[in-house]
Amino acid sequence: MKITLLVHTLKILLFLVLPFQALAQDSALNRQVMRSHPNGKDHVVLYFDAKTNELAKEEVFYSSGKLEWSGYYKKNLESGLWKFFYSNGNLKIQETYLNGKEHGVSTEYDEQGKKIKESYWKNGKLIKELTF
Repeated sequence: MKITLLVHTLKILLFLVLPFQALAQDSALNRQVMRSHPNGKDHVVLYFDAKTNELAKEEVFYSSGKLEWSGYYKKNLESGLWKFFYSNGNLKIQETYLNGKEHGVSTEYDEQGKKIKESYWKNGKLIKELTF
């Protein structure tokens, strides 16, 4: 019982730390605008590790300039926190990846910000899904 509780606690801490670890990496990234909208605003922006030049982060923007989605990469695979937004700026989906596969809790919201679904993933396989 104690081991199960310890493992569960460690998993929770891992999912809390991953996004902050990724944010700490932003200062050592080189930003490159890959594509712009016809109005001149950024559309696709990629960030590369300053030391290794590996892809580290992706941001995609609506033509309004609002963020459409963002997420992190490790060794060219999705890794860590990914967020998707509605055009009104509200969060649409928040999910976590590990080695290019969904891993952890994925939460989906409607356009007004109400939670509508939670999906639980382990190494890319759906474990459980709850709708609200």
